[in-house]
Amino acid sequence: MMSVELEIAGAASAGALSTRQSADLSGEPCRNCGTMVEGKYCPKCGQLAASFHRPVWSLIGETISDTFTLDGRLARTLPVLLFRPGRLTKDYTEGKRARYVPPFRLFLLASLLFYLMLFTLVTPGQWINSIDDDTRAEIEQSLTEVPEMPELDEATLAQLEAANIDVNAPEEIRGDIEQQVVTVLNRPDQFAAEIERWLPRLSIILVPLTMIALALLHIWRRDLYVYDHAIHALHLHSWIYLTGAFLMFAGPHLPGIVFALYGIAFFAYLWRSLMVAGSAGIIMSGLRMFMMFVFWIVVITIIMVATLLISGLSVRA
Repeated sequence: MMSVELEIAGAASAGALSTRQSADLSGEPCRNCGTMVEGKYCPKCGQLAASFHRPVWSLIGETISDTFTLDGRLARTLPVLLFRPGRLTKDYTEGKRARYVPPFRLFLLASLLFYLMLFTLVTPGQWINSIDDDTRAEIEQSLTEVPEMPELDEATLAQLEAANIDVNAPEEIRGDIEQQVVTVLNRPDQFAAEIERWLPRLSIILVPLTMIALALLHIWRRDLYVYDHAIHALHLHSWIYLTGAFLMFAGPHLPGIVFALYGIAFFAYLWRSLMVAGSAGIIMSGLRMFMMFVFWIVVITIIMVATLLISGLSVRA
């Protein structure tokens, strides 16, 4: 009986229908296999006896309801995630999964909320719009003051040409860079749109990289698997995204000391999370915390530089 119920739930899920959807096709032949359906599900294939033909707002409402209510799991998950570092990961990897939101879904919800707040409250193009005309002129002037390449003698030029090396390439590249910087300064809104497009794509790379870093930091631990580190990485980033979204939303109304306390809370959370999820001591967890922080700084810097470069190069005149 249990297997039949699981198959029915799976069929309903595969059909993108909520299991709470009314069986408006009950009493008619199954649309999938043709068997007469008397109840809510087909007795042969398990398909839900419901159609897709209903108001779109009904479908959206069901999706939101299924995502956020999750039979009360979200209400049980958030307090543990936010205030008990590492406990959610520990419980989940030990098999206590039914009571909590799945890690990847939790991460998607947290990242969606974070970037919604980021691009709603903080416009990436604002700082370009705030640049006055004098500063713009100085930037453009500095580009023209880049030292030119020293002139090469005829023998060197002949050797370079024989090797099919274009000696004018550096000048052309510099000209292209100058033109692109001017284009970005003149089109801040387009630059902001490109940042919004590329930042979420590139920052998601941080999750698998964090998983790899956690695996390397626990490489001698035979009782921890890559799966455990993947769950831990998703929970860490979910905490960062949720707390970051809150700070962006409430930041203008909070005293400056709150942000300093958040910095302390971040290190304390990471430290405690490594202790609980990895069942490690205070000193070893502290060393891992330091190495994780350095790793994050390096990777985030690379991601931000890559985002700015790709976004800048994507702006068209």
